[in-house]
Amino acid sequence: MLPDAPNAPSPAERRIGHVSALLDAQGCATAIRLAGRVLYLTADAARLRRQLAGHPLDSAPAIEELYGHVSTDAIIKANPDCYYYDERLGRLVLRSLGNGGYVEPGEIADGGFGLLMAGEGWGEGSSREVAALALRLAGIGAVYAPSIAPIHRQNLINNGMFPITDEALARRLAAGDTVPVAELADGLDTLSVRILLRGGLFAFMLAREAGQEPDAPVPTPPRPMTLAEKIIAAHMSTQHGAVRPGDHGFLRVDAAFSHDYTTAPAAAAAETALSRPVQVRQPQAMHCFPDHLSLAHAQPGVSAEALAGIADLRQAQQTLAARTGMHWHADPSGSADGICHTVVRERIALPGQVVLGTDSHTCSAGALNCLAYGIGNSEIAAVWEWNCVSARVPATVRVELLGALRPSCTAKDVMLHLARLGKASGLFTGRVIEFGGAGLASLAFDEQAVLTNMAVECNALTAICEPTPAMLDYLARQRGLTHPAIQALCVQPDADAVYEQRLALDLADVETLVALPGHPGNGVALDQVRGTPIDLAYGGSCTAGDLGSIAMYAEVLAGRSVSVPTYVQYGSRDVMQAAQRLGLHQVLAAAGVTVITEPGCGACVNAGPGGPRRGQAAISATNRNMPGRMGDGDAYLANPKVVAASAVMGCIAGPEQLPHRPVSEPVPLSH
Repeated sequence: MLPDAPNAPSPAERRIGHVSALLDAQGCATAIRLAGRVLYLTADAARLRRQLAGHPLDSAPAIEELYGHVSTDAIIKANPDCYYYDERLGRLVLRSLGNGGYVEPGEIADGGFGLLMAGEGWGEGSSREVAALALRLAGIGAVYAPSIAPIHRQNLINNGMFPITDEALARRLAAGDTVPVAELADGLDTLSVRILLRGGLFAFMLAREAGQEPDAPVPTPPRPMTLAEKIIAAHMSTQHGAVRPGDHGFLRVDAAFSHDYTTAPAAAAAETALSRPVQVRQPQAMHCFPDHLSLAHAQPGVSAEALAGIADLRQAQQTLAARTGMHWHADPSGSADGICHTVVRERIALPGQVVLGTDSHTCSAGALNCLAYGIGNSEIAAVWEWNCVSARVPATVRVELLGALRPSCTAKDVMLHLARLGKASGLFTGRVIEFGGAGLASLAFDEQAVLTNMAVECNALTAICEPTPAMLDYLARQRGLTHPAIQALCVQPDADAVYEQRLALDLADVETLVALPGHPGNGVALDQVRGTPIDLAYGGSCTAGDLGSIAMYAEVLAGRSVSVPTYVQYGSRDVMQAAQRLGLHQVLAAAGVTVITEPGCGACVNAGPGGPRRGQAAISATNRNMPGRMGDGDAYLANPKVVAASAVMGCIAGPEQLPHRPVSEPVPLSH
């Protein structure tokens, strides 16, 4: 149940935590007013503590004084808080802010706060919908930030909450004014507004099913289109086979998936809203992955309560898959086939498709020339039930890659470069990044997948690649398809397509970068951090557990030994078997690496060995290093070669610093 508000709502109101929505005769919200307090999430811990202790501030802070770039990992901690999907979430909200110490469990839920005001970049990072649910369960009904990550914003709307990016409106609400929803909804597409008015996604979908929310085909006339626009136009009801940014409608889905964090909570939310067991309309296109929590039981200090939560999530996922006929990607013992994004690339996604998943790194599949992006729990349940999802056509930023990378650099450095640009400018926020050019074709397919995988680290909705020979070869090898059959599926942008912006990036200009702890956009040149001591090194995840990354670790570590605890975790069972067949596995083991043979997300989500504990520093090839993401310590992000070299040196280092190998032996790299 939601926290009690100060006064019971009248029949013409709907209470969302400590915010009241005034309703019309059809039950749609017309205006909102604050029924509780304002929480200014100040970067100044003392001022924040004063509010949490029940005292008002002498004056409202300026927006620049509020805590910015608060990720969903900070809103609700990955381990163990995400194991819950009940009232406990509301008591754990924001306890990971700043790696802990700002907010204690229960303080926000007990404080009567209805409006939360924060700085730039609210809700960045993981797509986990429990971050939105946790806020609502803590009593928060409206969130203000100058910018809100697009997936999180939609999760707020789907949960009946009010995201606000207009400072003046937020100040009026904070002052006690009744604010019309029409003003709050300015800038949202019409469909999101209707969901907002209805009180959330399930309420809207039920009204749609009853004929109260009729669909209208997109009326956009024929026009040149980008890759994403072409795929959307083929999957959305249109009058003329065309869409433009800002158009909205329902997107038909070719394949969708959920993982062990999200499947059971999604089903529970749907069943509460629908008052019946959740149904799956096209089970052959739906997939479940027990990948995120496969090693969580091995975490130091894991509690019995957390273990019970993990067991509940995983068993409920398996039971739902068995009941509905969805694919469950595990062996009979429950061991995962691999990380969902990796397996989707290996076995499921195809060019031209729409692929959705309850994880922000669903965008990884965009390397296969398909439109793939992360959605929340409510949306995956809607996909199960109706095989479609509400969508707004996003703007596209074209990134034309030129030249070729230096030998010391990888696609990881390209994305750390773009993440730094995105964090500083907001250029990619909510957009599709379209990669193309001769530079793209110069990269191996696994490296192309790194580009799309890390698009969300730029705060983009997703990324998509033009078809390349490497992609065609990959699909032919993985799926047994002929090149002509693959090319028939591929989509090309129109030559005169309209992009919001075009960037040209010469890969030869990309330098080796290391992202400082706190955000993937904190990239600095390797030279600035050389020699920084590390306590451990980790290679794995959906961005660095592929065969290409495994080959990079082996290339650096062959004939050498690591000097700090070092972990490498495979992205899938197929990758592990290929690494063993090619001898890469043996090279890593001989170097003293702990090679984790259970494929999964592991340390990347603080659910397996390799993440830094409090007081430790790790160097990692994963995609994300927000506070609390990998653990309570500090995580530096770098490319696989730098991670391997740092593991040998015991400090941040590049492979060019390593002494000559003590033994001379061939390094098995061909794959």
